[in-house]
Amino acid sequence: MLKTLQIFRAGRHVTASGEAIEFSAAEIEASARAYDPAKHEAPIVVGHPRHDDPAYGWVRALAARDGVLEAAPHQVEPAFAELVEKGRFKKISASFYRPDSSCNPVPGVWYLRHV
Repeated sequence: MLKTLQIFRAGRHVTASGEAIEFSAAEIEASARAYDPAKHEAPIVVGHPRHDDPAYGWVRALAARDGVLEAAPHQVEPAFAELVEKGRFKKISASFYRPDSSCNPVPGVWYLRHV
């Protein structure tokens, strides 16, 4: 089964639309503290899916350590976990709800949407 995954780190990131956003360690910590699967459990997916694409697992919890956001996966599809462990998916990308998004389950913080 997959161990804890490093999914994001503080620093400058460029969105798919080309916007550069700077994330501080404090924002990473706030995201970890705000995460509540009862409000929105982030799926583990391949690529950036539509809302009806399948999840291959779920994020149970988040933790922040030294500006790095770590995810604790659970209910991971065994065949998918095996592919990840064999290095078939080299990159991990986290998608967030913006702090001011009307869809954000915890307004005011960058909330994990999917991994």
